[in-house]
Amino acid sequence: MHLRDYRVGWRLLQKEPGYSLAVVLGLAVGFAACFLLLGLVRYSFTYNAAIADSAHIFVVKERRNMLPRPDWRATAPAPLREVATRSGPQVSATSARSFDLAARIDNRVVALTLQVADANFIDFFGIRTIEGDAKAALARPDALVLSQSQARKLFGDAHALGKRLSIDGTPFEVKAIIADLPANTSVRYEVLLGAGLHSWDPAPTRAGAEWFSSAAVYIKAPPSVDDAALAALLQAAVAPRDARLTFKLPAGSPYTKLTDIGMVRLSEIYFDPDLLAGRGGARYGNKAGVAGLAALALLILLLAGANYVNLATVRTLGRQREIAMRKVLGVSAARLAGQLIAESLVVSLLATLCSLLLAWLALPLFADLVNRPLTGFFSMASCSAMFALGALVGLASALYPAWLALGQGTSASLQGRGNSETRHGLMLRRVLSVFQFAAAIGLIAMTLAVSGQTRYASHADPGFDAAPLLVVALPGDPGAAQVQSFRDALARLPGVAGVAGVSEAIGRDGNKIVYNVVRPGLEPVAVEAKLVSPEFFDVYRVRALAGRVFDPGQDGPTSTSVVINASAAAALGFASPQAALGQMFNATLRIVGIAPDLRYQTLRQAPGPMVYRIGVNQGVLTARVDGEGAMATVRPQVEALLARHFPNAVPDIEPAGAVFANNYSDDLRLAQILAAASVVATALASFGIYVLSAYSVRRRAREIVLRKLYGADGFDVGRLIAREFAVLIGIGALIGLPAAWFATERYLSGFAERAPLGWWPPLLALGCVGLVALVATARHTLAAVRMSPALALQN
Repeated sequence: MHLRDYRVGWRLLQKEPGYSLAVVLGLAVGFAACFLLLGLVRYSFTYNAAIADSAHIFVVKERRNMLPRPDWRATAPAPLREVATRSGPQVSATSARSFDLAARIDNRVVALTLQVADANFIDFFGIRTIEGDAKAALARPDALVLSQSQARKLFGDAHALGKRLSIDGTPFEVKAIIADLPANTSVRYEVLLGAGLHSWDPAPTRAGAEWFSSAAVYIKAPPSVDDAALAALLQAAVAPRDARLTFKLPAGSPYTKLTDIGMVRLSEIYFDPDLLAGRGGARYGNKAGVAGLAALALLILLLAGANYVNLATVRTLGRQREIAMRKVLGVSAARLAGQLIAESLVVSLLATLCSLLLAWLALPLFADLVNRPLTGFFSMASCSAMFALGALVGLASALYPAWLALGQGTSASLQGRGNSETRHGLMLRRVLSVFQFAAAIGLIAMTLAVSGQTRYASHADPGFDAAPLLVVALPGDPGAAQVQSFRDALARLPGVAGVAGVSEAIGRDGNKIVYNVVRPGLEPVAVEAKLVSPEFFDVYRVRALAGRVFDPGQDGPTSTSVVINASAAAALGFASPQAALGQMFNATLRIVGIAPDLRYQTLRQAPGPMVYRIGVNQGVLTARVDGEGAMATVRPQVEALLARHFPNAVPDIEPAGAVFANNYSDDLRLAQILAAASVVATALASFGIYVLSAYSVRRRAREIVLRKLYGADGFDVGRLIAREFAVLIGIGALIGLPAAWFATERYLSGFAERAPLGWWPPLLALGCVGLVALVATARHTLAAVRMSPALALQN
């Protein structure tokens, strides 16, 4: 190949702008999607790679099996740090506790994630100090350490060292700035404070209390240390704590201990299946899912390449006279192939350049879509790799058109009879088209199924009407006078028909209170409890299935009455809900009513046993708003009221319906990713079918005009063209829909309740691709209908 070959390729692109736009845009869209997806795959598989010795650092995880829905969390009792360090001289450990708080800077209130860290935290992870003395700051009660990005976020471009702010009313001074770790790192430290110096890390008030507080515990051990033995040592250390608990595992429990302790390497924690299945699973990755994204990137790349092969082949067939003339003038086969490859490389490299621009523009949207702070995508190495991949696709895509051009006879081409390819070549391109249709139909069907299930789940009946309810998270101590004053003011707002308190909002699964209920002759039953105010059931408009619910007129703060749900009545062994009425719930509480099962969890779990009792630990208020359009006017008043009573807090207010929708944010993102992939696959298929229809009409021109001469009308000609592509789409559906069904079944298997989807997703997917094919072929089908017999027979 010579430089002039690339210049010729550039001139040919300029000569045919329509073809050039189709081929470059098709490749660019495919390359951009592939670049973003492969970047996410690299981001996931290099998680924590920036931390030195991440393969030798362990994170301690804990599962408390006495809870109704035990799950693994990347936190554990803080004293396990000392247990680990005492296990041997080569083992070191550190820990940090995380708190979501608010800080006041002048007149601004901002949300902060605060880490109360051990004194060796900085050295343990090898974090570089940019300004100040980080280790000295962790030893002072009035000093804090900021990461570089957090300092910029809080104070802009101003010099942050020495700046002051207050957290929960306590003043602090910035004494050190430390370097950021990459976004794909599990260790977080936006704001660091020293342990044992602040109200967020108080000294235990009774012996053994420290074993009930959780922290992120990190242990560094060399390869010579037996990590299984170390994990067993940590497990044995929590046994004395569990022995003091009154809980017992229920009969049939799959667990043998009240608490399970485990360890996972920091280098492997992102793909830890235990943590992924827990309540904090959004922070972790599914290895199979990430591998699926890699396969999706490869699929899109193959679709783009197949589309380009189809386009380039049609273009090459249209240039047979030109190619034959070059052969006559003495151009060698190698020289001719080199020129065709050079032309292909011009297209692929130009498409790669455009794809990088598209990827750069789409990166913020893509990062929000996958819920990951993606950074470092456009490094020199990644851009160079993308150009290399583009060149490889261009080279591979040029092979078949070059082989086709060299295989055509010179005499036939000069006479105008060489504008068709062999039967095997035509079959190959039809297979490529079927592959495109199968991918588009399958992806659309999966998108419709996932989005249908997500929409169904987010709008599932929670057991009450969520539309008029506004949920307000209370900052600080729920029993404080400030909270009571705010609650009274909230109840007096115009448009507010009632206010109720509850320990956790319905639809959230965070705050846990569990009673271990023992009934004569039965095994202990773990029943989750919600502390509520007497107005709770009235505000939510929930009626009793049997007996009564709480009444503010007869149930005061010291009431011993409880209400259980229908699932709890069954779990406690009562023959019917009515049979539970008047029975004792533990020694001091009496069951006065049976409530319906409200949905505190997602549709992935069935509602479990629940008991309601009146208590003061109500961290969430629910306001009932009456009147059409009142929500839009009441919410700003609630925000203003909250700011007046809690000036140092960040408002946390949302409609009750949004609480449920938040549970399915990951499912919504999955649906959006599939939708984007479907659009890309369908766009590539439409580019390909547009040019393929043009070639089909040209190839069958004589057949078409002969049919016209024998009496065929426009409808007959249109049906002839449509039949060819209908067969290809049908074969694509037979391939794509079963694969989509299998993938959809795997996704839906995680739900206890499914949407009644039926057959409409595959049928609608087939209809969408059929409509796209109809639009893409309409121009050339119309040209075939209008084709002049005289002109067609002359060529």
